[in-house]
Order: sequence, then structure tokens, then C-alpha cells
Amino acid sequence: MSFLTRIFISTSMLLVSMGQGQDQPVVADKDKPAIMRRPLQPETVPPPVAPTKLDQNETISKEPLSAHISAHISKLAQAEREKRLQFMKVVINDVVRLCQLDEGQQDQLLLAAKGATERSMKNWHEQAERYFRARLKDADSDTAKETLDGMTVSFGGNRSKEQGESLELWKDTLSVVLNEKQIARYEEVLKQRNLDRINAFSSISMTTLDGHLRLTPDQKEGLGELIYQAAVNHLDDVQRYWGDYFEKGMLMSLANANEDEVLQEILTEGQFERLKSATANFDHFWDARKRERRKKKEDEENHKQKSKEPTSPTERQVN
Repeated sequence: MSFLTRIFISTSMLLVSMGQGQDQPVVADKDKPAIMRRPLQPETVPPPVAPTKLDQNETISKEPLSAHISAHISKLAQAEREKRLQFMKVVINDVVRLCQLDEGQQDQLLLAAKGATERSMKNWHEQAERYFRARLKDADSDTAKETLDGMTVSFGGNRSKEQGESLELWKDTLSVVLNEKQIARYEEVLKQRNLDRINAFSSISMTTLDGHLRLTPDQKEGLGELIYQAAVNHLDDVQRYWGDYFEKGMLMSLANANEDEVLQEILTEGQFERLKSATANFDHFWDARKRERRKKKEDEENHKQKSKEPTSPTERQVN
């Protein structure tokens, strides 16, 4: 084969391999094989997809809004916790003075006070979560923080800071830390304080009622007994609900702890109507207490009735 013929064949093979887009060995010289490659096309990269308006709203509103609420609740909780702990320290100082506690006993009570304070915050947190998330469920995150900062609310009632003292955790700690003599001393003082509260509240309530209704001595005696018993049964509820708000109508409304028929046996028709008019703003509280009392009485009667019923076939047969 001539030299020109070989060049012609090699050139033809090169053109064929480039047209087919495949790597083909091209022999330009039998001693120097070579590979001709097809140029690679640049890789195609899909363009970034811009987030939709809905995605942007979800990113902007849901996460930050929840964070704003949690941060606000945490800030309020810190202040509430400190307020309750400060009250428990007052209680501890009271026990120390009355019962002459040593340093070790004081440390134990302080530890228990912190635990009682923290436990008393459980209901506070639940109420705060429900309140803020319900109020702001449709809020825009951009205005959520400003809205939260302007919301000043309290949870747990007007005497919420005193809840720790009533918890079993605190009472159990006192029974362990104090000796029998110290416990007896402290319980005696607490009992007398409660009697003083009842006497004072029922006395000022009766004084207010007498000034408004102009009671006769007999009426004062009959109504006074009802007012005193109402204070015994409901003073704690009243103070949890209204705190120390001793407004005239609220003081007189203590009479409404009784059924209307009982009051009408003591008061004239005019006095009764005058009492109801002056205490109308407080009816919702006393109506709820009356419903609770009726329900309790009904449950007790049903329980007694069931206890009298025969419980076995033999008992039914004998009856």
C-alpha cells in the first residue's frame, strides 16, 4: 500500500469517528497511536426555584411567632416566680420567729420553698400558653413582639403568689423539719389568724349591711349568724377571686351566699330588694357557689340512696 493510500484511509476513519461521537483510535503512525475525543458539552444546571409566597409566609410567621410567644411567657414567668418566692421567704421568716428554728432547719425550708414555688407555677404556665397562643394564632409575626409587649395580664387569681404555702409539698416539709412542739406552736398561730380574718371580714360585712339596710337588733342577730358562717365557708374563695378589693357591694354580697328564701325570712321585702340591687354585680360569683353546694348535696343524697340498695341477689331476695 502506497504512502498516499494510507493517509487517505486514516483521514476517512477520523471523519467517521467524529461524526458518530465516539472515541476511536486513530493510527496516524503505527508507532504512535492516538485517541481523538469528542468535546464535552457543558453540564446543564437547573436554575434555582424561587420560594413561593406561601413558603415565605410560613418561614416568616410560624417559627418566629412561636419563638416570640415562648420568649414573652418566659419573661413573665421569671417575674412571677420571683414574686412567689419572695412571699415564701416571708412565710419562712414567720416560721423562724415563731418556732425559733436553727440554721439547718432554715436551709431545709428554703429548699422546700423553692420547690413549692416551682410547682405552683405549673398552672400559671398552662394558662399563659393557652391565653397567648389563642390571642395570637392569626397574628402577623412582624407585629407579634410589639403586641406581646403591650399585653399585661396575670394568671392564677389575685392571691396567686400565696399558692405555694397551700401546697402539700410545703406542708409535708414543715411536718418533717419541725419538731412536735414547733408544729403545735405554728398550727396554733395559723388557726388564730384564720379566726381573726373571719371575725374581721364578717364584722365589716355586717357593719356595711347595717348601714345600707338599717337593720333592727333582731335582724342583725339573725343575719349576723348567716354572715359569719358564710365567711367561714367562703372567705378563702372570696379573697382568691377579688384579692383585697373590699368594695361596699362586695362586702354586702357575702349575704348572698345564702339562698334567697333564707334571707327573705329575716329582711323585709324592701330591704331584700335593696340588697339585691346593691350586690347585682357579684351575683355570678355567688350563683356559682350555690350551684356547687346544691350539686354536692345532691351527690351526697344519691350516694346515701345507693348505699341503702341491696348489692347482691341474696340481699334483694331477703328484702
